Amino acid sequence: MRIDRILINYAEIALKGRNRRDFERALRDNIRRRIRAAGIDWTVRRGHDRVIVHVPRQHESVDLETVLAALGEVPGVASYAAATFFHGAATGDEDEHARIRDATLEWAVATQDLGERSFAVKVNRADKRYPVKSDDLARELGALIQSGSRWQDVDLTHPQRRFQVDIYPEGIYVYGDRRAGVGGLPVGSGGTVLSLLSGGIDSPVAAFRMAKRGCRVDFLHLAATQLAQQHAEQSPITQLACQLSRYTLRSTLITVPYTYFDMALLGHPQTGYEMVLFRRFVARIGERLAPRFGAEAMVAGDSLGQVASQTLANMVTSSDATALPILRPLIGDDKQEIIDLARRIGTYEISIQPYKDCCALISQNPKTRSQAATVAALEKTLFPDYERLIDDSLADAQMLTFDCGELVETRPFMERAGITEFASGDA
Repeated sequence: MRIDRILINYAEIALKGRNRRDFERALRDNIRRRIRAAGIDWTVRRGHDRVIVHVPRQHESVDLETVLAALGEVPGVASYAAATFFHGAATGDEDEHARIRDATLEWAVATQDLGERSFAVKVNRADKRYPVKSDDLARELGALIQSGSRWQDVDLTHPQRRFQVDIYPEGIYVYGDRRAGVGGLPVGSGGTVLSLLSGGIDSPVAAFRMAKRGCRVDFLHLAATQLAQQHAEQSPITQLACQLSRYTLRSTLITVPYTYFDMALLGHPQTGYEMVLFRRFVARIGERLAPRFGAEAMVAGDSLGQVASQTLANMVTSSDATALPILRPLIGDDKQEIIDLARRIGTYEISIQPYKDCCALISQNPKTRSQAATVAALEKTLFPDYERLIDDSLADAQMLTFDCGELVETRPFMERAGITEFASGDA
């Protein structure tokens, strides 16, 4: 069975108006980039309401599987399928008709030993010059499959396997079932966000959700201690960011130690507001960093009522610390929904690894209802020089850059008095 093309369908992009071409271009660019990151340089072009990848005649089967797997991680791709392609004039002459029959039967024979019984054939006659009607050709091909392979049961409603023939002006495509893609919109079409990344299950899923909605995503993590470069590269947080970059394409992770915040709390009795205070601190760190990345909002993995810091009152108090919007894409999801999605995107097994996070800051009796004015007054006592607290924390930060599932760079990040510098001396 010869594979010549990969047909990529999108969903939401087709609903766009005058800016539709911009979304289509962004999707093609992202597909091209994702494939090239795997070391494969195949042609990607615009088709009729789809994107088409040209598969070279001489290609390794492992390359094809690599490309197909990569396409399943590109936001904006609704579905995709490997296909046999041949040029046709849509005349329906004997030779052209025979090629359609032969290619369809090849697909049926190639999949007949997978333990499935029922099938359906669909014909999309986009080029109406082809003289045989879609339903008539589908019935003919169905009968051919029944007589020439082990497929016997036709089920047009819920078939176990579908075979499709698309007749377009540029040629004819024959293929089997489509694979489901991520869906959504292409990364880069929806602005930039800074996603708060903890060692838990929820925040990576929240970051993925924003990438699926077309956002470029960078990450911010508050670490218990300053991480040495070699430890930063091996930590679960780095693994999470690396896995997420398979979907976000190119992302930067900033790891900031909360040592100075922790030290400021030493010697003070617990108030029950420790986690709310910490979340406000994280929000302010994010607000300081956002202009550096062009981020228009922060993202948090909060789910309403899941823990004490995620009550409505406490989330309002946390958000009050910054003028930068905090988006919460998981706000209405229950835990099992979040876990199921974490498994699908490959972050769950990383998230459950042992890792020291900010849980040590949680008091035995955390407050579930807070008021911004009360917590702000408490901050003035605990952190008399808040800007210095942020400056000191950022001075020990690390910056890691990821590209399509690979860590490509690690270096210190230094910020003093609102001026960002890089240790290497780059501007």
